[in-house]
Amino acid sequence: MTLRILAAAVAGLLACPAPQARADCADVGLVLAIDASGSISGTEFDIQRQGYATALLAPPVTLAFAEAGVVDVAAVFWGDSSYQPQVVPWHRITSAADLARFSAALLAAPRQMSGDTHIGNGLAAAMALFEAAGHCSERQLIDLSGDGRASFETGRKPVISLAVARAHAERKGITVNALAITTEDAELPRYYADNLISGPFAFVLHVDGLESFGAAMTQKLMRELLAGGPGTVPQQDKPG
Repeated sequence: MTLRILAAAVAGLLACPAPQARADCADVGLVLAIDASGSISGTEFDIQRQGYATALLAPPVTLAFAEAGVVDVAAVFWGDSSYQPQVVPWHRITSAADLARFSAALLAAPRQMSGDTHIGNGLAAAMALFEAAGHCSERQLIDLSGDGRASFETGRKPVISLAVARAHAERKGITVNALAITTEDAELPRYYADNLISGPFAFVLHVDGLESFGAAMTQKLMRELLAGGPGTVPQQDKPG
C-alpha cells in the first residue's frame, strides 16, 4: 500500500506542468537608450550609432557578454515626447553571431526621433521594455547616452519628468548608467550623476567628442556587464 501511494504521488507530480518560474530568464537585461533629440545632428547620430555597433563587436565586449551569462539586449532611440520612442526589440545574446545580428538591426533602424531632450520619456521607454510581456531578466541595466540636460516645456504632450522616471527605476531595482557627450556642456557628467544614474554599481563616463564615442562605449559595456559579479563591491561613481 505504501509503495502504491508513493507511486501515485510521484505520478501526480510528473503530471503537473513544470513551473515556468524563471527558467527562461536572462542573467542580464540591457537596454541601450540612445539620444536622438534635435541637438544631435544627422552626422552625430550616425557616429553615435556606429560607436555602439563597433563597441558591441569588439572582442573584449564579446568576452564580457559571455562572462555575464545569457544577456538580452534591446535599444530605444529617444527624444521629444511628441514622437513615439523608436525601439529595436529584444535580442538574446549567447554568441558573437547574436551580437552581430543585434548590431546590424541597430544600424538598420532609420532615425524617426528629434525635438527636445526629454530624458524622462527616454528612461520610461527603456523601462517599459523590461515590463513587456515575455521578458524576464535577473539583473536589469539601462545604458543611456546623451549630450544635454532634460528640457521641459509647458503646453506640450505629456512629458515624464526625469525625477519621476529615475525614482521608478530605483523602485524597480534597475541600474541606470550614463555616457555624457560633453561637446556643449562640460558639466553634463555632474548633472547625470546627480539626476540620472541609479543603482549600487551606477556610474557616468564622458566623451569630449563623438570621435571617441566607440572606445568609451566599449569600456562602458565591459564595466556594466561585469559589475555585480563575484568580488565586486557596490559603489556609485560620481564625477569629482
